Amino acid sequence: MFRGVHETTPSVLKGMLEKLKESCGDHWTILDEADEKIKKATKFFGNLANQVIANQTGVDLKNAAGSSLDSKRVVTEIAEIKKLISDLIQELINHEKNPVKKVVFFVDDLDRIQPSDAVEVLESLKNIFDIPNCVFILAIDYDVVVKGLESKFGPKTKENEREFRSFFDKIIQVPFSMPIGAYNINSFLKNKLLDLDVQVTDEEVSHITKIVSYTVGSNPRSLKRYLNTFSLIKIIVDDNDDEEQEVNKILLFAVLGIQISYPEIFRLLTQNSNYLDWDKSFGNKINLDLDEVIAEIQKVGESELTDEPWEQILWGVSQQDRYLKVRIFNILELFNFLRELFGNKKEALHDELISVLEFAAITNVDDDLGAKQSSTKVGSVTYFEGFDFWIKEMKNGQEANPTLGIKKRKPVEIDSETESFFLYWKNHLESEGYELIFTPTGGCSVKHKKTKIANLGFNGTSSKVAVMILRDFKRDYKRPKIQNLSSENLRKYDPNIKSYQLPWGKEFYELHGEINDFTSNSEVLKQLFKDAEETVNAGKKLKVNKDNHYILEDIYNGSFDINYLH
Repeated sequence: MFRGVHETTPSVLKGMLEKLKESCGDHWTILDEADEKIKKATKFFGNLANQVIANQTGVDLKNAAGSSLDSKRVVTEIAEIKKLISDLIQELINHEKNPVKKVVFFVDDLDRIQPSDAVEVLESLKNIFDIPNCVFILAIDYDVVVKGLESKFGPKTKENEREFRSFFDKIIQVPFSMPIGAYNINSFLKNKLLDLDVQVTDEEVSHITKIVSYTVGSNPRSLKRYLNTFSLIKIIVDDNDDEEQEVNKILLFAVLGIQISYPEIFRLLTQNSNYLDWDKSFGNKINLDLDEVIAEIQKVGESELTDEPWEQILWGVSQQDRYLKVRIFNILELFNFLRELFGNKKEALHDELISVLEFAAITNVDDDLGAKQSSTKVGSVTYFEGFDFWIKEMKNGQEANPTLGIKKRKPVEIDSETESFFLYWKNHLESEGYELIFTPTGGCSVKHKKTKIANLGFNGTSSKVAVMILRDFKRDYKRPKIQNLSSENLRKYDPNIKSYQLPWGKEFYELHGEINDFTSNSEVLKQLFKDAEETVNAGKKLKVNKDNHYILEDIYNGSFDINYLH
């Protein structure tokens, strides 16, 4: 890869002979002159490459043409080397102690070097190694290597396509295209997702398979990249501090597919995620005349999937890109499929799209500023670098961003006493080895082994604070009663109301009150953090079911037993 164009071929041929010797192993020793022959051949190719470097001249091994090399000598030596290699292989195969009757060379990654270099290597293989009992298996991307022929035939067109094909026909006797269409994508995806610890039903696998068919298709390399991207985002989702937010994995998978296969369309989603409301005004915003698009659609007679404004905008944008133009119906079917997935409930689809777009933006490679705006957010949460930045931003407040679904947050009045309170707990918790994460939505999150055990936040006014703590299994997950502090459930439990069944809020209870009351109970609070840590270590976080839901009823655990703490 790092050699000049005419150094590559001699080096490849020299390397092939060295690999031949290495692969033969013990069989190599059955020939008395094998080492001498291989040394002579490899020396020739080595010298040839060195002369190219020294003289800065090209070498065509087929015609042995070189402005500063002795062409006749090279012709003679090439013929001699070819006979030497042929005799060497023939002797190996004919020897009575050798059961092998053919030498097979596997050549991979030719499409990773310059196309012109790859063509020269192919021609040289044909001319040097075109000897009996040698078989070559070439793993190449035809569309990449064929570009190396443009210097001979010009850019590939319908008129000269036969010349391009004829070149390969002279070199390659049996073409074989990998049958990617025969792969069982459904089974492949299910197994890979399970490997990523993503639990999916058969119906969900069916949805994901359909999304794949609309985006990257069945190419294994593309699928691998797709799943790698999904795996990375899953790690970030799982580690997301906003535990109330549950990400729709099917929609996330679809959005990542759009990001990978159709970056221009993904860019539109980052500008306005509510695609079902795309209309003429949005078209104007992206410099697309919707009236002209509709007229063009009517002219070509396309109507079934382009009867709504948002579909017409997708169609119009796709006509400006050759790849998107070919794939437009896959794009339209994918977006319609996502709408059907939510039962045509526009608001529900939009809310979920806002969430997954913020995660998908993390892996977005786009130099467009508008597409990058959400990349500083994760799950509608801004993460601050340390305590000082957090306090500063809380004092400043946060502007609303409707595109990202972020609500305006008013500045918090933080006096010196409140700031000192949080600074004290920051220093204590960090000294205990806890990880602290500062966010405007979640306050100061406290993590042990990457699991949240507590959260310190503001409670309306400067002198009041709230502390959320993971329930302790040793207390049967019930809330403690602490003098002068209010202890409450974060959320009521009702099996008939979906929002009350969310994991967030069930695992935690909340203490809130005046700063002075927290300060007077600081030792009790420190022990509660330790109890929460033990719950994580024991792997006994609360799992609510029909038998223990009483834990979440609005009751106390009686008077606080100080002996229990020690």
